[in-house]
Amino acid sequence: MQLRSLLLCCLLVTAAVPAWAEPVDSVQVRITDNGGTSGVLLDRMSRSMQVVAEQLFLDKDSVNINAARGDYERLLAEVGDRVLTGYRMESVSVSAGSTTAIDMCVAPWSAAVDDVFVDLQFSGVEPGTAEWLQQRLPQLKSRIESILIGSSVDASDWAGGILRRMVRSEVEKELPEFKAAVDVVREDNRTVVQVVIYPVGQLVQDINYSMESQSIPNLLLLDLKQRYAQKAEALRGLPVNFVKKHQMELENLLLTDLKNEKSVQRHNLEPSVKLVPASTLGVEIGMGSDKYKIWFEGYGDIGRNDDNISGRAHIGKFISEQDEIFGEAGVTLDEVDWDFSAGYARHWGKATLSYMRRGPDGQNVYRGEYDFTNKWRLRTEYFSGTDTTEIAVRYRIHEFLSAEYVYSNDKPYFRIVGNL
Repeated sequence: MQLRSLLLCCLLVTAAVPAWAEPVDSVQVRITDNGGTSGVLLDRMSRSMQVVAEQLFLDKDSVNINAARGDYERLLAEVGDRVLTGYRMESVSVSAGSTTAIDMCVAPWSAAVDDVFVDLQFSGVEPGTAEWLQQRLPQLKSRIESILIGSSVDASDWAGGILRRMVRSEVEKELPEFKAAVDVVREDNRTVVQVVIYPVGQLVQDINYSMESQSIPNLLLLDLKQRYAQKAEALRGLPVNFVKKHQMELENLLLTDLKNEKSVQRHNLEPSVKLVPASTLGVEIGMGSDKYKIWFEGYGDIGRNDDNISGRAHIGKFISEQDEIFGEAGVTLDEVDWDFSAGYARHWGKATLSYMRRGPDGQNVYRGEYDFTNKWRLRTEYFSGTDTTEIAVRYRIHEFLSAEYVYSNDKPYFRIVGNL
């Protein structure tokens, strides 16, 4: 009621002035202070008073406004004291015309904020991943501090609203798969801003992790495998859509770390990383080499009585990108019989064709292999000495154990393979 009375008085005063000048087409409100309050908060104050000023002055006679300038300035000062919580009006200046300029100077009611602590947390994700996510918001803490430093301690309510909108907008821009909750409180003599950023949507709830090599024995990778299992676990809790969007970046982060590992460099390995985004996230790490191929396997055969426990070692050297020369040694434990082979293999992507001369019986062995995936392999092998052909399908259960069904013109059997 008091504000309405003041407005009415101003209108009556201006009505008493007969002269006519151009009407007010636009209003520009500018609020300043002693330099302590951030531009973001001053702009917000200016927009609040802009609404009041436009209702008061638009389409009014500028001559009448100038004639009653003192009344208008007192009225705006009173409105400002009520609207701008935490601040008092120091001065108001009205300059009416087609574009009416209103300059206001404000000051805090009491103390100004001089100490801000920003507690930025990522909820629901692993600590290592939280640090990486925080790097995607490098300026967030400093922006929060710059908005609050110098502002009135009594303006925390509406300043907090501005902070919430700013933080949510920033998070939505940089991390759209996340939401943010913001709380502003005054503790002792400092202002504490707690920002909690949490994932939304379908989340990675489990990790299906593997690290294996077709080039060296997997036993040599045990320590490396355990350490990178922890890095893979750090992806738990991320939104699946975030993993899809940043799949290449996440793969490259792991790949860069792997390439810098001393054991990887020592064995001349070329690591590869593949992520399969889903609620159970697949993390597949391969350790290949274009210099050599070494493997050791032990076999336990079910379905035949002779030579059913055996083992084989393969040591190969690549002489070109596709050509390998190798030696193999095999042993059967029934009568501890050894054989030794020298051979050549040609590699075409997932397919490999091999020839070897095996002693001491002097037979020729021809082998063809095709890896459908890193789990499934088709093998066909011909032994000239016994005129035996084998066709086998192998499934790799994990890096140390496989199962193989072998169809042989001698006798079909099932084989358990231990991969060292």
